[in-house]
Amino acid sequence: MSVLLLGTLAACAPIVRPAPFEGARSQVTDTSLLGPFDGQIVDESTGEPVQDAVVVGVWSYDRGDGFIAPDGSEVVSVQTDEAGRYRIGKAPLDKRGASLRLVSFHLLVYKRGYAGYRSDTLRAGGARRDFTGRHNRIELSKWRERDSHAEHLLFMAPPREIRRVSGWEQREANLDLYEALGGRLPGAGPDPDSASDPGQTPDEATEREMWLEATGLISPEDISMRTGFDGEFAIEDVGDFPRSNFYHGVLFRALDLGIEYDFSFRIWQAPPGGLDPVVEIFRDNLPVETSPEVTPETWIYEEPSTNYRGVAFIDREQDTGVLVSCGPAQCIDMETAIILAKFIHGRLDRLELLPAPEPTEAETEGETETGIEAGTETGTETGTETGTETEDAGSDDAPDSDADDPEADPDSDEPDPDAADSDEPDSDEPDSDAADPDETEPETDPEEPSP
Repeated sequence: MSVLLLGTLAACAPIVRPAPFEGARSQVTDTSLLGPFDGQIVDESTGEPVQDAVVVGVWSYDRGDGFIAPDGSEVVSVQTDEAGRYRIGKAPLDKRGASLRLVSFHLLVYKRGYAGYRSDTLRAGGARRDFTGRHNRIELSKWRERDSHAEHLLFMAPPREIRRVSGWEQREANLDLYEALGGRLPGAGPDPDSASDPGQTPDEATEREMWLEATGLISPEDISMRTGFDGEFAIEDVGDFPRSNFYHGVLFRALDLGIEYDFSFRIWQAPPGGLDPVVEIFRDNLPVETSPEVTPETWIYEEPSTNYRGVAFIDREQDTGVLVSCGPAQCIDMETAIILAKFIHGRLDRLELLPAPEPTEAETEGETETGIEAGTETGTETGTETGTETEDAGSDDAPDSDADDPEADPDSDEPDPDAADSDEPDSDEPDSDAADPDETEPETDPEEPSP
């Protein structure tokens, strides 16, 4: 019975094809498509290790005896450590079947700011021949401005694990394709084939207010990868301080969820008053002593009543202060908040100054209408308080209250019974019977010219 069971289990295991790559470069090492796989990822130009790169191993299967067809894949994802090293264990082998075959393994590496890597294909075209299962060395080249995001994503054909951190690049790829078809993007600069705006001089364009832009320091995918959050964010500005050329606050608001899932950070770079006022803000919000987790000046605080996690740090060399706030449902522990703060610190070189958006037509009209209403209201009140008595007493142009009433008798000398019976004097307007312009001097006919 036991022999039969073992034979059945063995029959269900996939057939493994020979590996097309070597075990290692400098030594003889057995290798297999099953793994394990390990290596180091470095910067091509500097040789420095690349930390937090996403490394994904993909095992592909097919099935069938006569008619052979693909039968899915298994995927394992890891990240490089501080030394740029990665390790992927053996294939999960969760797939089973008598005619199932493990036919290939390939490795993908993705790190924002670099061109991606595939172990089976060169970006320039053709098969890659330098991949090894063990002690592999991968050199990533820096991203260049002339590189195409659309071509990059086509080359990577990213699985879900990489799509989670490369979602920002899909928009850039769409813009690349749009420009390739002749479209012009807002903010892409003047069209060299068209004349400059005659309504704006170069000096006016240069003098436009500049704003600090910090949105690109961390993406929703970067947050989700470190917190395990599987929802969606709306990215907004934090409105507690006005945005300027030295401050920007960014809020990642979790859609359809409470504020305990939100994540935000605030950045001050080269503030006019120096970093001392920023330090005071940190001390007021995070009443703890400094520690060296991110920089030598780091504040770490968990609010007792709400469990909100806060991490703030000062980078004197870059003249920058950062305050990170993370809800307890997003950052389940303080270590997660510290990791996110370190991630932002490692990207401070991506801060940039961009022209502040010009007021929209609706905002401009709103300001104009507000000014008109304010001026009209002020003028009316002033006239009522200071000029009504003079106007009623001596102005020939003041309209007669009786003249406006078609049923009123202009020759009647009878006093108004309502006015006679009223016990409450009108403080704003004099009595129309006491000083009626119709009874003191004749009214000019509006249809005949005045002599």
